[in-house]
Amino acid sequence: MPMTRGSAPGTSSSGRGLRTLVNPVVLLIAKLLPTSGGETGARSGSGHLGRQRAIRLSALLAPRNRLRVGAAAGIVVASGLLIGALFNRNVEQLPLNNAIWLDRTWVYGDLDDAALGEFVNRLLEHRIGKAYIYVSSLGIDERWSGGAQGATGFMASRGTVARFVETFKDKSDQLELFAWIEIWTHLDNADGYRLDDTNLHQNIADFSRLLVDQLGFDGVLLDVKPMFSGNDDFIRLIHSIRAAIGAEKTIAVAVTADLTPPDSRLQDIPSIAPSTMWSPNFKQRVLVSADEVVLLMYQSYRQELLDYVNWVAYHIETYVNLLETNTEILVSIPNYGDASNAHNPAIETMANALDGVSEGLRRLDEETRPLITGIAIYSDAQLNQADWNVFREQWLQR
Repeated sequence: MPMTRGSAPGTSSSGRGLRTLVNPVVLLIAKLLPTSGGETGARSGSGHLGRQRAIRLSALLAPRNRLRVGAAAGIVVASGLLIGALFNRNVEQLPLNNAIWLDRTWVYGDLDDAALGEFVNRLLEHRIGKAYIYVSSLGIDERWSGGAQGATGFMASRGTVARFVETFKDKSDQLELFAWIEIWTHLDNADGYRLDDTNLHQNIADFSRLLVDQLGFDGVLLDVKPMFSGNDDFIRLIHSIRAAIGAEKTIAVAVTADLTPPDSRLQDIPSIAPSTMWSPNFKQRVLVSADEVVLLMYQSYRQELLDYVNWVAYHIETYVNLLETNTEILVSIPNYGDASNAHNPAIETMANALDGVSEGLRRLDEETRPLITGIAIYSDAQLNQADWNVFREQWLQR
């Protein structure tokens, strides 16, 4: 896996082909079934005070022991939503539940003001209400990196980050900005593991407080890697950050995907050790500790389209069925071309990932399906019109 700073979170054939492999009726039903359409309400205009999230159906019904409410009425409502999805899905009235990752080139790239304004408008048009903005990586000397290449200290580029946040928010008060911070649990073979260091936890917590209190971010996104199952240090780190930034700021966590899930629908990958995955208990602990989890649906090592679609669907089904809190679940989908053993760019595409999301939603019932909050797009370049069309047609208009 690539070890570059600010690389794809969680990392150390076109969607058209799917329709030749999967029953087209199943795909049609999956696209028509209501998903995040169960959310109501609008984002507050004063986006700088508190977390200002759209009111979600999951917030009204979760924990899941409250989900079993009005089964007969739910069937009637679901039927109505199904018909409405077919004839009357107004994209412009959907909540701003989706997200996008913005790498270091956005913050340090001196983007033209007019171009940024146009980009913000494009986000709102596609119901994207939050941006995960790369800020810094924690280096070997426990100092935070900064600058376009990460070669300088963060404090030297603090003003650049602050101006970017201010400029971005000036374009719209409907967007939430999260500081994406990258933390390596192992720096190299000599230094070994470091996430058990309480001083390190305090460093990360203090940095998170600076980002939300002084630089204007609405929350932090933790990209801790590699992250293995049952890591109590990770849970303690989340709690340390919560104590530092308070309950009104959001903590989001980039979630490592399962590479060897125990699912008969998925192919075995001999090159990966068995049980390379998080346990159900650890997944639940992360869901309880964080306000938001972002499932990283790439770097899967999958080389066949249907296998990748089923792999994405497995994660949707698994995390929703483990959810016992109001934690939001976003599904991060890929749109980048760099090839590796883990990432086949012909298989792990935006279109194919969205087909996997649709398949995962199809496996849920009408009560739990709305618990998927939205989609987070990870791209290494600005999306072109064809990319936006895929997102609109396969997600917003589904």
